[in-house]
This record gives sequence, C-alpha cells and structure tokens, in this order.
Amino acid sequence: MKRAIAKTKILGLVALAGASLVAGGGSPSEAAAVSINLCAVTGSVNLPGDSGVPIWAFTSGGNGLTPVCTPGSATAPGGPQLTTAADGDAVTLNVANALGNGHELSFEIPGVSGPTQIADGSTATITFTATAGAHLYQSGGDAGRQEAMGLYGALIVHPSTANQAYGDASTAYDVEAPLVLSEIDPAFNADPDNFDMTNYLATYWLINGEAYPDTNPIAATAGQRVLLRYLNAGYDNTSMMLLGMHQRVIARDGRMLGNPFDAVADTIPAGATEDTIATVPAGGAPSTHGFALYNRNLHVTNGATAADPARGSYGTPGGMLTFITP
Repeated sequence: MKRAIAKTKILGLVALAGASLVAGGGSPSEAAAVSINLCAVTGSVNLPGDSGVPIWAFTSGGNGLTPVCTPGSATAPGGPQLTTAADGDAVTLNVANALGNGHELSFEIPGVSGPTQIADGSTATITFTATAGAHLYQSGGDAGRQEAMGLYGALIVHPSTANQAYGDASTAYDVEAPLVLSEIDPAFNADPDNFDMTNYLATYWLINGEAYPDTNPIAATAGQRVLLRYLNAGYDNTSMMLLGMHQRVIARDGRMLGNPFDAVADTIPAGATEDTIATVPAGGAPSTHGFALYNRNLHVTNGATAADPARGSYGTPGGMLTFITP
C-alpha cells in the first residue's frame, strides 16, 4: 500500500460513520467512570457507482459488561463516534474481535495505550483517562490491512465548559463537525488477505464513511462559529480547502496551538487530527449548495476509469467533498 508500512502513528484517538455512543461524564475534579464497548466485525458498504464493497469496521457493542457483536453487521468504514463529557473521565474500553478467519486485532489509541493484541473471538479491556480533543483509535493488524479495510474510529472529548473545544475561551464554537477522512480501493477490499499491496490504488475518498454526493452537509448560519474536527484515518497526507471563508487552525493532535493561524487550506498528515474554527460570513455562500469543503488534492471523483472496472465506475463530482450550508 503506497505508504502503509511507513505511516506514522501520530498522537490521537476517531469516525462519524456509524451510530453515536454517548457516555456521561463530569468535570475534571469529579471524574466520571465511562464504559464503552466496541466490536470489530465484517460487513459491506454501498459506494456511488459500486455496491456491496466488503469492509471491516468497529460497531457499538452495546451497554452491558461485555460487548455483544453481530458478525457481518458493518455498514460503513470507520467506527462509531465515541463521546465523553469532559477531561478526566476514567474510560474503560472493551474491544471484541469478531472478524473471524483467525484475524488478530492490533488495537491502539496512539499516545494513550497500545497496541493491544486481541485474538480472534476474544475481548480485551483497555483503560485510560480522557483528555480534551479529537482523537483517533484504530487497529493496525495484518500489516496495516485492517485499518485500510475500515477499522478506525473517533473519540471526541469535551472540556467541562460547554461549546468549547478546549479549556480556552478562544476555542468556543456554535456548531461542531467531526470529519473523518479516509479512502477505499474496492479491488483491495474484495480480497484483503491475498491482495498485492504494491498495486493498492484508492479510488474512493470518504468523509465520515461517505463519498459525495452521499456526504452529509454541515448546517450553520451567518455569524456562527463552526468547529471542524479533521481526523485523518487514511494513508495520504490530506489538504482540506474551504471556499468562501477562512478557517483558523487552533489545535493539532488533540493539543492547542500556541500560535493559531488562518488558512484557506491546510494539510492534515496521515494519522493526525486537526481542529479549526470557521465563522460563516454574512452575504450568502459562493454557490447554491453553500461553502464547499473539499480535498485540495482533488480527490473529488468516485471510482476508476472504465478500463479498470474492478475499482468501480468513474463519477464526478464525488469523493472528499461536502458543504457548509447556511
């Protein structure tokens, strides 16, 4: 895979593709005990022009003492968005491996815990103290093939002050939008165990497990501050561009910047996270759809050319594109 072996695991815990799992919490001085269950399962996803692409993904394992998993139930790459209420939550994360075929998970929360090896059919318990920010979790098992198949997800931790990304008042926002960035090569997904990774070629680029036109827009009105939480679960360094307004880069890898700056486009390295705030201007959007937020590397198509039907059908516009809609 173009950079699978060399991919740097940067601090983080990430994806909005699945159902949300929200756990209660308290202030840092009154840490809450939070329990989260995850299942690694197989499944399939429908992409524009290509239906039934096999995936592996994390799903919610319910609220019991141990995860309850349904093999074959994954419907989107990337796991559920996991949300705790505040810094200091004492998190117990139970991760079950229901992939089958002897696949061993290598689950990690970079900068927090791991990797933890989880045998097929087994469950592991991981504990950590939550800290504010947008973080990635993933499994790098099978020499990176598991993450390429969709085994990643998002953990969003809020400070005790509502509607702030971090403890500083400068990070206040009105609308929060986690954006998990990733990609798919349908030819690889069709046979991940035997695929020659030197031939890996992504042809779908996703936001929260969806390719445009299936991506969800971000609703925000004039004057509102939109917190864009980028989580790059893919294998490419990705530049995200916002047309018609600037975005102020306030944090990287779950840590506030001492020198925040304004940008139209900024690059999020593979495995990294970045928080920006964009204020919706008055006077209307530059298009009928709103303010375009898209991959500056022009990964805004779906599928390959007709000469390569195994990787889907070519379509444009598509890919890593969505809109902020007033």
